[in-house]
Amino acid sequence: MNPIVGKVLTFFVLIGVGFAIKKARLVEDSFTKGLSSFVLYVTLPALVIDSMQFQFSFEMLSSSFILLLSGGILYVFLWILGLVTVRLLKLEGKAGAVVLYALLLGNVVYMGYPVVEMVLGREGVFYTGVFNIWFNVLTWTAGLRIIAGKESGDRRKCLLNPGIISLLIGLILFLFSIPLPGFLEESLNLLGKCTVPLAMVVTGITLAETNIKSVLGDQRVIVYSLFKLLAVPFTVFLFLQLVELPDVVEKILIIMSAMPAAANTSIFARMYDSDYDLASRLIAASTFFSLVSIPVIISLFA
Repeated sequence: MNPIVGKVLTFFVLIGVGFAIKKARLVEDSFTKGLSSFVLYVTLPALVIDSMQFQFSFEMLSSSFILLLSGGILYVFLWILGLVTVRLLKLEGKAGAVVLYALLLGNVVYMGYPVVEMVLGREGVFYTGVFNIWFNVLTWTAGLRIIAGKESGDRRKCLLNPGIISLLIGLILFLFSIPLPGFLEESLNLLGKCTVPLAMVVTGITLAETNIKSVLGDQRVIVYSLFKLLAVPFTVFLFLQLVELPDVVEKILIIMSAMPAAANTSIFARMYDSDYDLASRLIAASTFFSLVSIPVIISLFA
């Protein structure tokens, strides 16, 4: 069996488990919320720190800087595309803000890390952590300004969040080649391995809570999904043909650009009285479609 096909099937099975247990009413909302928090605050940081247990090399450091710069350029492109999409759909006010936010910030954490880990392994997770510096910063600055109309977010959350803290710990260990005690390294490894199945189960539960038929009738959702899941990664791929970047950097950029809407879209929309219904539809539809689009993008371009 083709390795990519095998990983895609694994992806589907794990999401299917979450979908099935929700439809069978074996879990409640409190379970999903608790499981999501466990992934965000425990297993994902463990995965990031464990993935950065590499002997220091200038090659990896150089690739990280290139990825960080390239990621910034990607987010500028996503911002411009978001503005264009909002204008094409003739959206204003809260609906326009939600679509712009959803195009700018994809699900590079809950789905990004698991997909990269399955495709590229530990080294891929290392670079994904570097790329996601942008996500953590933009979520609490530009993202909050888009949804809430505020000039800036809580600057402490730009730096003091699980993603950034675990990345900083991992980078220190990498830069100074500090080995962890065997028992601690094994503990982090075991916890980190839980991230992929748990995150995919949560995704399946989320999809089971959505009425897909009603979502598919919303033109805004369809246009958004086409842009976010197909136009963006395809454009990124074409651009990468014009420049010469490390292979792992190119793959990370393509995979990250193909992620569906971030869960934060609906969280912020509810917190700041924006268009929560549209935000939920964008997340549900793009996540559903990404089950097909992500394997296709990876097979063709990554």
